[in-house]
Amino acid sequence: MPTRMLLGAIPMVLLGLAVGCSGSGLSSARGKVTYQGKGIKGAVVVLHPKNASVKSQRPYAVTDDDGNYSLTTGKESGAPPGDYAVTITWPGEAKARKSKGLSTDQSSDDAPDQLQGRYSDAANSKLEAVIKNGSTTIPTFELQ
Repeated sequence: MPTRMLLGAIPMVLLGLAVGCSGSGLSSARGKVTYQGKGIKGAVVVLHPKNASVKSQRPYAVTDDDGNYSLTTGKESGAPPGDYAVTITWPGEAKARKSKGLSTDQSSDDAPDQLQGRYSDAANSKLEAVIKNGSTTIPTFELQ
């Protein structure tokens, strides 16, 4: 009897392993951002799926000292395959904050976008990326 139970459990274990090894469906994706020919540190890159819904995941990254980045989706490395509009913002140095006292003003200009919003609107972005199955190197975004 214990042998039958063991043999009966094997297909379930194999099925569990197959499901567990199927992965997250994300592809590794990396690229670079330059401004006036130089890699920039701290730029925020966000990919917006074309034909996205409110619930669509948006892969993102922050550039390193040389302008290189690797995309992340949620807590997982990579991005779902597909076509994307890309937005990039580059927060500057935070300004010294002046006390507003008691106020309902929630506006903040603490870290202005050094790109002045030119690449921050997904609906009007001319920046695009295509993520393929497997591994993708996104062409360098050369910003001016």
